[in-house]
Amino acid sequence: MEKGFTLIELLVVVLIIGILAAVALPQYTKAVEKSRATQALSLLKSFGQAYQAYYMANGTFPDTFDQLDLDMKGWTGNEKWISGNYDTRSNGDWSLQIYNGNSDSCALYIGRLTGEYRGGGFAFFGKRTGDAEADRIVCAERISSGVVFEKNAGDYCQKLFHATLERTYGGLRTYTMP
Repeated sequence: MEKGFTLIELLVVVLIIGILAAVALPQYTKAVEKSRATQALSLLKSFGQAYQAYYMANGTFPDTFDQLDLDMKGWTGNEKWISGNYDTRSNGDWSLQIYNGNSDSCALYIGRLTGEYRGGGFAFFGKRTGDAEADRIVCAERISSGVVFEKNAGDYCQKLFHATLERTYGGLRTYTMP
């Protein structure tokens, strides 16, 4: 009698491997995106600190990245996550934008330009006098005015970061980070 595997046994093994891969792939994709987003969040925190330092030194928020004392190496593009008159730097996958449009609102944004979670990102709101919601970072999903998040509401912020829905305004759905 010859030793070996039958065709049925081989097909069962291939089927089991296929089922395991189908279950593991979405979790792997989420883990990779969470890792990328964590790097972007860390970058946004650094820019937020530079943003606040500029404000403390000058009494006003910066209008451009050139005013900040940060290395922008690798951020040479100008593809926007949010439409409008923002100073923008991009690196192909992410867009980093400064908004200092009027006396009562200022922000830094970093958003995904590519991939499964395109349109997801984060916002840092700088502090102005009397602004109770300032000096914090929120998770955000674009709903208009730029690179729109096309997945279901919460698929980026709630499912990846366990954030809770805060409000919807100005083309953004924002979520409070835990």
